[in-house]
Amino acid sequence: MKNQKGFTLIELLIVVAIIGIIAAIAIPNLLSAIQRGRQKRAMGEVRSIATAAQSYATDSNIYPILGTYGALSGTQAATDMTPDYIKTIPNPDPWNTPYYYQGVTSSFAAGSLGKDSTKETDPDLGTANVGTSTNCFECDIIFVGDNFWQKPEGKQRTCQ
Repeated sequence: MKNQKGFTLIELLIVVAIIGIIAAIAIPNLLSAIQRGRQKRAMGEVRSIATAAQSYATDSNIYPILGTYGALSGTQAATDMTPDYIKTIPNPDPWNTPYYYQGVTSSFAAGSLGKDSTKETDPDLGTANVGTSTNCFECDIIFVGDNFWQKPEGKQRTCQ
């Protein structure tokens, strides 16, 4: 009986504890990386919408018109941009919410509502060169004129 091979209960408990500690460290970092990836995807798609609006304006001398900052999908502004300036309007954003857009004759704004899918602010089309950075996954991502008016930057966190 002394020659039996196997693991003792204590050895198994130590291995399970080590795996639990590693999981407790890795899972929050993984969830944060997933949200950062969604932000980057949203920024790329917003930039694509902005490029389409700018290309339309180059040819038409006005931006696609949409009076209030609202969902872009299914509007005349979206129809004006597709398929000549963008093959299809990306829809929905990475958090399953439509992209937002506002266009007037001389300027436009395009954006995503972020993780919380709540519109925190309407972009000010007159301050296209004033940008703000956010460090919150829930914050909107907004492109106005020719740069990001509000964008994620630095270490991100979940806001309450």
